[in-house]
Amino acid sequence: MALNKRSLIRVASIPYQSGGTTKKQNRYAYATTDALSSVVANNYFADIRDTLQVGDVIEVTAGLGATTETELIRMTAVPATGNVTSAVAIAYPDAA
Repeated sequence: MALNKRSLIRVASIPYQSGGTTKKQNRYAYATTDALSSVVANNYFADIRDTLQVGDVIEVTAGLGATTETELIRMTAVPATGNVTSAVAIAYPDAA
């Protein structure tokens, strides 16, 4: 499936200092009917590569309406071209 940009919201933008420069880490929430395996696959977030940066964190709730799973993912590569990749930062336990 494809990313639904309207289902991704930025919930925080946290400033920090790095080498005398102020940078920021963004935190997002995203909900989708797509399976979690699709969401964490390379290039799922490619359509918004101009919004994301390495280190951004997205709390993903996937599989809505079926088998719902929630995980925290961290963006690991967000190049101008090529694969946009993420990694699971926290896998929440199954509530069942």
